[in-house]
Amino acid sequence: MRFRWWSVGIHAVLLLSAVSIRSMEAQSWFIPPTQEELHMTSAPEAPDSEAIILNRDELDDDDNHMRAIYFRIKILTEKGLELGDVELDYDKRRDSRGNSIGEISARTVQPDGTIVPFTGKPFDKVLRKDFENSYSARVFSLPAVKVGRIIEYRYTVRWDDHTFFSPNWIVQTNLYLRKGHFTWKPTNKELIGVRRGGRESISERLVWAKSLPAGTEVKLTHTPTNRVRLDLDVASISPFRAEEFMPPIRSSRYHVFFYYTPYYDSVDFWNTEIKYWSSDANHFATVSDLVRQTATTTIAGATGEEEKARKLYAFTMTLENTDYTRQRSSAEDKAEIKSAEDVLKRKRGSSNQIAKTYIALARAAGLQASSMIVTDRSYLLLDVNWQDFEAQLTDEIAVLTYGGAQHYLDPGSRYCPFGHLEWDHTLTGGVLQDSKDKTKMFLPTPSEGFKFSHTSRVADVQLEQDGHMTGTVTLTYEGSPALRWRHVALRNDEAEVHEQMKKALERWMPGGTEVKVTGITGIDNGEVPLKVTATVDGHVGNAVGSRVMLPVSLFEAGARPTFPHEKRDQAVYFEYAQLLQDAVRYKLPPGFTVESAPTKEQAKYENLALYALTASQTPNSITLRRDLTMGDMYFPLTEYQGLRTFYGDFEAKDHGSIVLKRPTEKAAIEAPVVK
Repeated sequence: MRFRWWSVGIHAVLLLSAVSIRSMEAQSWFIPPTQEELHMTSAPEAPDSEAIILNRDELDDDDNHMRAIYFRIKILTEKGLELGDVELDYDKRRDSRGNSIGEISARTVQPDGTIVPFTGKPFDKVLRKDFENSYSARVFSLPAVKVGRIIEYRYTVRWDDHTFFSPNWIVQTNLYLRKGHFTWKPTNKELIGVRRGGRESISERLVWAKSLPAGTEVKLTHTPTNRVRLDLDVASISPFRAEEFMPPIRSSRYHVFFYYTPYYDSVDFWNTEIKYWSSDANHFATVSDLVRQTATTTIAGATGEEEKARKLYAFTMTLENTDYTRQRSSAEDKAEIKSAEDVLKRKRGSSNQIAKTYIALARAAGLQASSMIVTDRSYLLLDVNWQDFEAQLTDEIAVLTYGGAQHYLDPGSRYCPFGHLEWDHTLTGGVLQDSKDKTKMFLPTPSEGFKFSHTSRVADVQLEQDGHMTGTVTLTYEGSPALRWRHVALRNDEAEVHEQMKKALERWMPGGTEVKVTGITGIDNGEVPLKVTATVDGHVGNAVGSRVMLPVSLFEAGARPTFPHEKRDQAVYFEYAQLLQDAVRYKLPPGFTVESAPTKEQAKYENLALYALTASQTPNSITLRRDLTMGDMYFPLTEYQGLRTFYGDFEAKDHGSIVLKRPTEKAAIEAPVVK
């Protein structure tokens, strides 16, 4: 959160202490290497690592408006040489914070102790630009970087004199850390924090949320001048390995998030912030004359509450959602759109603005409608100890009550079917307006059953005697997979959507298969299945003497093992439960017969996942049907081995073969041609 110095009657200017900076320069912050570090060729505590961090230090100094960072890294393999090219990310924003990279010092230490200093000049590289920000990196390369050498560098980040930041320490990186030290010197000045809705409050307290190894704590001390200092010492921190199907990285790594706060405790914080949010949401959803008129026109002819809710939902889906179209900057929307009436006048708005507009329309139609603000679990898990409302609770959905039940709707997610939520809004924590359960400040959103996210893949192919195939494929998406493709279509033109569909099919099919997407229907209607048709042309069979081998699962021919590693660091975290059904019909060449094929295969993981494979034959074809049901989306680390065994079992079945027998030369001549 951004703060400014609280002063009465004057705008005081904090001058950067030249003495403290000169002192820091004199210390140099470079640590003399030990003989063990100089001659190290591998790290037993981190086998197979390309490098390890020997030392890492971070100093956050509020009154000097700067952060000083130091890394000392031992290069162990050729891959580790990439670390010699350093990119220091920062942003140049238009909100006057003025973040900039300050002093940079660096050097390389050879195994004999010889020091090669960095004497070059760093340069700026623009990583990304948008309407408001320019995200840049200060880039430099250390000299004489080779395997076995130590690289070290330190730098500072500075910001404007009247701006204060409470630090976020990301303790765990992708490299093993031998020893780390973090220090924060917070200011003792009263700060004005700008919170939800532009409200200002004086922040006098320090709190933090943490995820650290057992026994590791942040130490708070008072200096002789009665200032506060916070320190964290860590050692032997294992590397954080980003794994497929893992919980959000921001919530998974060891970290400490600090913040200034005006609140006495977390209960005081959440109660107050929830009231502010609810008041702001109600103000946005004010039922004006235009809102009432629009609702009345939209629900004309509706005979019940659900029909009214559906008609209003279909109407909001016609509004331009600027989070997907990106036709206007967020600054423009914030400046122009302040109410549901503004959304209706402009026929556009952000996801949250459209969600609150739906709530306003529902209320105008006489329905009981509340806003619920939730955590987007695609990147974060709700931590109630982290007192930052806006960083955690970001997305608004609608909750309607009719027929004696609550109904969760996602009007801010373009094309999300009525009565459902986008996957990253399911099974997450949030706050509901006017919750009847006054004992619970936070409530979970419901899950979606596996039948909601249904994908069907159907192939009908004609085989030739050499194993070549031609045919058609029909893909049908419902629920979350369909919503994903619809959001791709919102951000891209038709040609790009066809290209991405084509690439997806090519990844599934045998290598070298040519795919042509011939049609897509239902891409702009969330209430119907999304269907894709395509033609395929490629080689599918391998000839071995008088036999031809075909893959059992045509759509998994290009698949790699889902869980190839015996050990894993993180729980398994799928996006959603789902049902995947395949049907593949191979039409055989004249005279070919099926010598062997699976009849019925099954695999099961408890009552949470099920795989089934069946085959049926006619004189001229064989059809394979494959069903994979994933009934859950979260599997703790203790269940990994069982889940991995299940996947290994059915993936082995997927890569089995159908054996076709070639006809004899006489039989081939006499065999009828099948059309």
